[in-house]
Amino acid sequence: MVFILEGEVVKRKNKPKVLYESQMKRPSTGKRVQRKQKQHKLRRLFFKTICITFIIALLLAVGAFAAFRYYTKDLKRETIDESALNVSTENQKQSTEMKIKNVAVFGVDSRNGDDTGNSDAIMIVSVDGNRGKVKMISIARDTYVNIPKYGRTKITHAYSYGGAELAMATLNENFGLDITDYVTVNFEQLADIIEEMGGIDVELSETERVELNKYVPFGAEKVQQSGFVHLNGEQAVSYSRIRQIDSDDMRTSRQRKVMQCLFEKRAEISPLQYPSYIKKFMSMMETSLTDTEMLQMIPVAMNKNLILEQDSFPNDYIQVAGERVVTEVEGVRLWVYRYDLEEAAQMIHQFIYDDITFAQQKNSETMVEQR
Repeated sequence: MVFILEGEVVKRKNKPKVLYESQMKRPSTGKRVQRKQKQHKLRRLFFKTICITFIIALLLAVGAFAAFRYYTKDLKRETIDESALNVSTENQKQSTEMKIKNVAVFGVDSRNGDDTGNSDAIMIVSVDGNRGKVKMISIARDTYVNIPKYGRTKITHAYSYGGAELAMATLNENFGLDITDYVTVNFEQLADIIEEMGGIDVELSETERVELNKYVPFGAEKVQQSGFVHLNGEQAVSYSRIRQIDSDDMRTSRQRKVMQCLFEKRAEISPLQYPSYIKKFMSMMETSLTDTEMLQMIPVAMNKNLILEQDSFPNDYIQVAGERVVTEVEGVRLWVYRYDLEEAAQMIHQFIYDDITFAQQKNSETMVEQR
């Protein structure tokens, strides 16, 4: 009997038959059973590994959440009635799809430990999870807007009339936003935050130095020289409050400079230091953000390559008038900024969602006009 390669004919008793390799090398029944048992064990090991990994990840997540709850237990929280916020549902849908979170940040003109009074600093902070960016837009406190259920007056008054809820509703109504959460610090707390971060370094003119010292609290250290100087917490807050020597938009520029310095300080902090900083800062702030919402933003904030982009209203890209008007609310003549709020809303939308800066928007318009 002669065997040849697969597909060839073998003659046995003059009876042709085709043999295939699979027939010639068929393993025994015992080997097939062993192989199947081995495959079954591998599958069980694979699924067991997946399950263990999932359980460990779940336990770590629960542990991290529990730890975060511990560190945020001193945070002052407020519940907001979102139905009263005049939210843009169109922008809200777009924010969800693009993983963008818009938050209002208020600096309140108060030093008595409570977060009441006019909002001396107003910022729209947009956390862009997809692009790895944080965008900050300052709104000048003297901007003339409509405060829901009150009337037209300075935007700074909204906070004193109805707290953060009315202040957010005012931002949403006048600028077409979807803000449902806020963070508030008063000037005393802001000074403590800056102090904990080690102070800031800024370029200070002599005129700014003299004016800054007028805001420094009694008994606190005054700034002795101009130029490139280091400011402690009290001095930095006083720097951000300077207004009389120039204008409100320069004031917001100084406020953004303070925020920029703190942002840069963030990159110098080791991740191992985050828990201690979180615990220190939580007692200095008031917010409506839940622990879950804050945890969702932490991966963006911890990114060492995080990009910060800033701008403000008014600016050089929108027509603005500074004038005294008799406000509808107070019925007295106050100095205000007036500009097209619909145009401002469009600019903010392009900045947040289309990632186009105000300068780029203006350049684009100029190119179209030249054609």
